[in-house]
Amino acid sequence: MTVISAGDIIFSRNFYFKGVYFTLRHPFLPLKFQKALVFFVFCTIASPAFSGDTGTTGAVELKIPVGPRAIAMGQAFVAVADDANAIYWNPAGLRQLGGTHLTAQYDVFIETVRYQYFAGGTKLGNEAAIGLSGKLLSTGTDPAIDASGNPTGGSVGESYMDIDLAGAYRLSYYFDVGLTAKYITKSLSGTTASTFAADLGVLYKTPIPHLKAGINVQNIGPGMKFVTTPDALPLNVKLGLCYKMFEDNFTIAYDMNFPNDNAISANIGGEYWYKDTLVGRFGYQFQGSIDKNQVGIGGKAGLFLGAGVKISVFKNFIGLDYAWTDTGFLGSNHHFALDYYF
Repeated sequence: MTVISAGDIIFSRNFYFKGVYFTLRHPFLPLKFQKALVFFVFCTIASPAFSGDTGTTGAVELKIPVGPRAIAMGQAFVAVADDANAIYWNPAGLRQLGGTHLTAQYDVFIETVRYQYFAGGTKLGNEAAIGLSGKLLSTGTDPAIDASGNPTGGSVGESYMDIDLAGAYRLSYYFDVGLTAKYITKSLSGTTASTFAADLGVLYKTPIPHLKAGINVQNIGPGMKFVTTPDALPLNVKLGLCYKMFEDNFTIAYDMNFPNDNAISANIGGEYWYKDTLVGRFGYQFQGSIDKNQVGIGGKAGLFLGAGVKISVFKNFIGLDYAWTDTGFLGSNHHFALDYYF
């Protein structure tokens, strides 16, 4: 077991951890932010060691992705994050907004599960941005049965809501930071629980033209308790890169996820805009060194496709986005969103 102490980290110098040397000398990086960067790096390296089994966390609705654009790009969006959906993917990306973006999403998810998502983000000058979003989910209701399988005359169902407030701030030409604060409430057959959580994000504009890097530590919080013992929230450390080419009309992105309740996964995706009006998107999600999506549930599982259109209306823009995903034996999912830019 490797032990790291405060003496192992010397800011503005090299330090060594788990066979990796890190250099924190950077002319554009304040000392205080160097400390935060080390925290993010440590979370990324250490998170697999704290990971648990699938189904060991509560409020799993936090893991449901939002935004057909980001979904169709294989959920590789942490370094892209340039619209209102950055509230979910990386709050630091809100500062990339060109103005104000409003979006409303409707999802045909799994079986009777439906959810709606609403988000809005706007710039506050050139240094900051804010955003507000909400996710509503319902499973519908089913007849309640007892241990013998006999109807009790009642019904069972689940509903979920989270309200998120996010902010982003420019530290320097190279770095933006962001925070999303979440209020989460969930009802299971009449029993209700609520909690708070937060996301911490960083967006880095690298010295390489058109290349950005991002990190988002998602769902930091005390857990959710229905009766006596709280369930941990689905913590995830999300790292990513994105690169734009062909006059920024084509974007390719790659993400890695280090969750506390599942295997490490990798996502790749891209989008191509034609005359800033029509767009096509693609993506794929891999789990582990061998693609476990293909084991027993079909090779298409993990595939993402999508398209969209954006038109000018009275000097503003209206957009329509769609994404299709395949989850193997759970079937296909369809995601729709209406966007307004001004």
